[in-house]
Amino acid sequence: MRHSSSFSRRRLATVIHSILLLGSGSALAASNVDQVEFNPAFFPSDTGSGKFDVTRFNRGNVVLPGTYRSEVYVNGTWVGREELAFAAVDGEDSAQLCMERNLLIRFGIDIDGVGQKAAQAGEAVPPAFPPTQVCGDIGKYVPGAVAEFNSGEGKLELQVPQIYMAHKARGYVSPEHWATGMNAGFVRYNANAYANSTNGQASNSGYLGLNAGLNLGDWNFRHNGSYSSNSYSSGYQSSATYVQRGFSGIQSQLMAGQIYTTGEFFDSIRLRGVTLATDDRMMPDSLTGFAPIVRGVAETNAKVTVRQRGMLIDEVSVAPGPFVLEDLFPTGYGGDLEVTVTEADGRQRKFIVPFASNANLLRPGYSRYSFSVGSMEELGISSNPWLMQGTYQRGFSNLLTGYTGATVAEGYYSPLIGVAFNTPVGALSFDLTASRTDVPGLGSLQGQSVQVRYNKNFAETGTNFALGAFRYSTDGFLGARDAAQLREVATNGGDLTDVGRLRERFDISISQSLPSGSVFLTGSSQQYWNRQSSTVDFTAGYSGSWGQVNYTITAQRSLDLISDQTRNQIDLTFSLPIGDSPRSPTLSTTLSRNDKQGSARAGLSGMAGERNQINYGVSTSYAQATDTGPSNSSSDANLTYRGQYAQTSGSFSQGNGYRSTSLGATGGVVIHPGGVTFAPEMGDTFGLVHAPGAEGAWVGSGGNSQIGSNGYAVIPYLTPYRSNSVELDPKGMSHDVELKTASQNVAPPAGSVVMLNFDTSTGRALLINAVRADGNPVPYGADVFDELGTSVGVAGQAGKMFVRVAQTKGELTVRWSEERGGMCRIPFDLGTAVAPAHTTLPQVSGLCKG
Repeated sequence: MRHSSSFSRRRLATVIHSILLLGSGSALAASNVDQVEFNPAFFPSDTGSGKFDVTRFNRGNVVLPGTYRSEVYVNGTWVGREELAFAAVDGEDSAQLCMERNLLIRFGIDIDGVGQKAAQAGEAVPPAFPPTQVCGDIGKYVPGAVAEFNSGEGKLELQVPQIYMAHKARGYVSPEHWATGMNAGFVRYNANAYANSTNGQASNSGYLGLNAGLNLGDWNFRHNGSYSSNSYSSGYQSSATYVQRGFSGIQSQLMAGQIYTTGEFFDSIRLRGVTLATDDRMMPDSLTGFAPIVRGVAETNAKVTVRQRGMLIDEVSVAPGPFVLEDLFPTGYGGDLEVTVTEADGRQRKFIVPFASNANLLRPGYSRYSFSVGSMEELGISSNPWLMQGTYQRGFSNLLTGYTGATVAEGYYSPLIGVAFNTPVGALSFDLTASRTDVPGLGSLQGQSVQVRYNKNFAETGTNFALGAFRYSTDGFLGARDAAQLREVATNGGDLTDVGRLRERFDISISQSLPSGSVFLTGSSQQYWNRQSSTVDFTAGYSGSWGQVNYTITAQRSLDLISDQTRNQIDLTFSLPIGDSPRSPTLSTTLSRNDKQGSARAGLSGMAGERNQINYGVSTSYAQATDTGPSNSSSDANLTYRGQYAQTSGSFSQGNGYRSTSLGATGGVVIHPGGVTFAPEMGDTFGLVHAPGAEGAWVGSGGNSQIGSNGYAVIPYLTPYRSNSVELDPKGMSHDVELKTASQNVAPPAGSVVMLNFDTSTGRALLINAVRADGNPVPYGADVFDELGTSVGVAGQAGKMFVRVAQTKGELTVRWSEERGGMCRIPFDLGTAVAPAHTTLPQVSGLCKG
């Protein structure tokens, strides 16, 4: 086994090694790279002192017997964090790694198959790995394997020939290496307030979205809800309240409370009950979750509201121009998103973003399931009938996947059977669903529904084509939600035509990458048996560039909520950076045309701040006169600030006959055993960094999360069950604090809050310019110790020593050789230190006496 010393000593040895090798060729490296001889002639002694002792660099610092908490990398990939034991072995200068069978299996080594694989490869068959713990060279049992341990960084690197590795999907982290979540409570909030005045009529509205959680052990308690108010009404709406727990042994999540069925095959239903379902995130990346992207264009500082099955799931303020919402938290796989855009002058329009899972292919031998039971709690249904639903999928081969399921509810039954094919032209699935609904006073309705789904990603052309669904249903077919609503209407003697019976539904999604841009199309159409009208919604666009000019053309059909009429609109936007700096402002122009009028808008937007924490924009627009009104001009301004503890925003719009103002704030607060920590962003799974004394250090390279005065910061949006690298940037941190490690990896369970402890050492940072009695500087590479014998630094060129001391005054010992005269002592006093104008680091100069 190879060993490395601490970072500073290892770097210094490397520098000296390189100088000597390049300078004379007289440095001799043994077969072991840690055995090196340096020629001391290249470090000549100065008058009045002994020679600089380079023999200590001949070999890296030995590892002492003991247990080390270490990061483990296998073939360059992080596999987990382990407590590693090292023991003394006869004939070895350093303690050797102690291994056991289960440890090597966790590292991904096929230790039981090494002998057979070596024989197949024509290699000498190694001895079988002992049943008990063994300490020594891993290469004895795994041919060609090498282990290198860095005690200073707490890092074990294993290089293992691929033939001896167990087959494992890339990106997968074994459950043994998932982090343990901590007990914590948190609240994420999104608050917005709007004030409008139109033709002298004032109106105010507000929105507060809350995602609250309490994690206790392996159990996660969650509540999602929102409060909204306007001039006419106000109230709080709870969208989900539940408890959740993951079970790694069966790769599943258990949820109980106010929940939603998964919605892969049947409509997603809101229940008060229990669901147990496979969590694909616990498995390799063969399956990934899907959430739609909402695109649109705002003409002023607008409010965008997103609902799913009537439930309010998000509301945000957007600036004039195109907008994209990519961070939604839908409540299930099924259920279209209803997007309402409310302009500053009160105009409203609505469009649909189709949301359906794509073709359901699984890898051979893999299966997944879901089972839910409870009482329905859908909006518009007050009787709360009971419901039970189950689904099962199985991958039979690379070509074929089968799936089935059933929904049983009060007065309702619906079975499903389907099959998915992996063909050269794409993924294709067919399923047949039947239903029988007992309608009070009318007997039963029976029907069938056939659905086809298609998905194809043409990697060579950059095309992704998805036919989300084409469904045809007979007159008597009803989904569970529509059946419950129809039964309730019939029981109450209402008009049965109020409940729509879907006949056809078509969803499509296409995206195409081009050499200089991309094109996309999403659309949906629906027709009903008992309604004359049909609905068609679509959003299409093309984005490209010409030199520094970026341009986008978008076409969209939406429903005008004021006139209750369909509206078609085309927008053409050009943008150009004003300057060559990465933070140069951007000038943009948008030309729009809808069914009634044309309009034009010009604006300037940009970012400011060291970490781009400020976003700003101003614009002005003009709209043509119509048959129902005169021409209109307006002005808009918006400002967003992403701070350390929250993100705040504000906007102002004014036009002919109206004025609109909005204020917003988003962020979160975490309550944990170490105190209370605020954050501008969180996500569903996040980490809590603890670095004592490191106030001001940044978490990550581009975010706005920063270590606070209590030593804590939130690292948002961790990916569940996958390796996440978390780094600390010391810029902004006090010179008096040193990070012992600046990076960690963590694989958190879904919904967890994980603690990442970064060890620090605290002391007053000081730069000492030291010379000896003969006027020469102390030798390069000399060690510096405090009065307790603790190493506090190393001498650099010209005798400059960067040290970190715990006392305000005292004496340091500088040692460069064990020979007589190979040391000196220098006093220091921070009270006499001065900081040059170009730095805040205090400096002292003095005489180092022997």
